[in-house]
Amino acid sequence: MRLETDRLVIRPFIDADLDDLHELMQNPKLGAMAGWQPHHSRGESEAVLAMFLRSDEVFAIIAKKDQKLIGTIGLHRRAPSGTTPKDDSRELSFMLNESFWGQGIMPEATTAIVTFGFNHLRLQEIWVGHFADNQRSQRVIEKTGFHFEYELERPRLFSDETPVDEIYYKMTLADFRKQ
Repeated sequence: MRLETDRLVIRPFIDADLDDLHELMQNPKLGAMAGWQPHHSRGESEAVLAMFLRSDEVFAIIAKKDQKLIGTIGLHRRAPSGTTPKDDSRELSFMLNESFWGQGIMPEATTAIVTFGFNHLRLQEIWVGHFADNQRSQRVIEKTGFHFEYELERPRLFSDETPVDEIYYKMTLADFRKQ
């Protein structure tokens, strides 16, 4: 799979993405927004890259102008908390290098992957969630046409952290066709 927008290429990961991926994974702000600890070693990022290389669910977001990996986006075969998994449903995930925030890049990438999901994967619905304190993700989600579904409290990934509210949104095929 390879998708192109005006500024981006969305493609499977390759071995050469390691340095840029490690740069992303070291950022404590991104980890806090997504629920994982920042990477302290290149080996941690190598393990994630190995997982991404085997996956057909997570893709690299590449800036066309310099061919740099600036983020990740995925359509995962899992159901959000509190729902039952279905074959024609996916959960969207995304992450963007902090130096590219505020430029409309993530809505551009999200629109491309959602279009791919509905038109090529023949999905009936796409879910996406964010932690309540992550207004940046909320703006992307709402800007790209997702509708609020529910909110729930869930434990953080690490036991010493307080629970967090997670807010879930959904877009159906019918919603997508109306846009």
